[in-house]
Amino acid sequence: MNAENLFVVGLSYIEAPPAAREKAAVSPAQLTEALAELKEQAALDEVVLVSTCSRVEVVGAARDPRAAAEAVRSWFSWRAGAETAALLRMKLGREAARHLFRVACGLDSWIIGECEILGQTRQAYQAAHALRRTGRALNRLFQSAVAAGKAVRAETGLQNGIHSIGGAAALLVSRIFRSGAKGRTLVVGAGQAAEAVVKHLAAKDFKRILVANRTLERAQALAQALGGEAVTFEAGLESLESVEVAVFSSSCREPLLRAAELARIVQGRERPLFLIDLGLPRNVEAACAEIPGVYLYDLSHLEGVVKDIMERKAADKSAAESLCEEAANECVRELGKTAFDGVHRRPRRKAQAVSIQGMTLIGESA
Repeated sequence: MNAENLFVVGLSYIEAPPAAREKAAVSPAQLTEALAELKEQAALDEVVLVSTCSRVEVVGAARDPRAAAEAVRSWFSWRAGAETAALLRMKLGREAARHLFRVACGLDSWIIGECEILGQTRQAYQAAHALRRTGRALNRLFQSAVAAGKAVRAETGLQNGIHSIGGAAALLVSRIFRSGAKGRTLVVGAGQAAEAVVKHLAAKDFKRILVANRTLERAQALAQALGGEAVTFEAGLESLESVEVAVFSSSCREPLLRAAELARIVQGRERPLFLIDLGLPRNVEAACAEIPGVYLYDLSHLEGVVKDIMERKAADKSAAESLCEEAANECVRELGKTAFDGVHRRPRRKAQAVSIQGMTLIGESA
């Protein structure tokens, strides 16, 4: 397998609206089944599935990458509906490799240089590797892309300013309170994006931050570390009667907040309630926006909030693009060497795992 065997097929925020990405999203609990489906239906030698709030992409390696990519397109249509076919983008060979490097470096994100996608790319690879869905090509590709993502962020100013979805949500909350006292804020979730929201709000001098999660211990750990107050998930929802803003950032297949439940909670409330939904699939039922006095923002709204900030990163983005391209080209060359060596050296080899800076690297020895 070399770079010409690679392909990427998927949906991203660039072409696909949140509703389309929501249908295709794969939760951690569904990952094992989804990878098995892809391997069988598309006859893939190797496969990794990256599913985040901004993209759902299948990265694969196959003897016939174009045929495999078309089979993966069919899988997306089966999973998310035939209407998604027109929204899918497909990249083959070297372009597929370069695409993954740009993703890991935060250059294909609507928040340029975002930090969350690097961890999500690494986690997607490690999950597929643990399930024995990767081999020499994707091991090399993902390991190199993650390393490039770290280097690009360290060597440029790409992470200056807002560099996470959580940071963008905190910026929106700050704008809501721009002309008045900072009221109570609820954050639902305890993952990376939720942590970023709480961290940014605390830095902006928000003193009353409630952190709710379905696992109270996780909410307590986040609240204690960053100065918030932990509450149960149920108590968090009930607090919507009194908080000014609620940010939802949790992994779920069904909405955590339904319109009927919210209508009951806010009945009699005389001031507006602002809801910010960072989840994909959605954490907040879209019908909640129809309740008088409730204002619902989702990921598409946040793109507008940070647009001017992203435009000011043009110089850093240009430098990062050059570094990313150089790293991707080097990986492509190395994949070519691997393929060549595989033809001329046929002794049995055994796999070796080496841990470097939290990344499991898979090598071979004679």
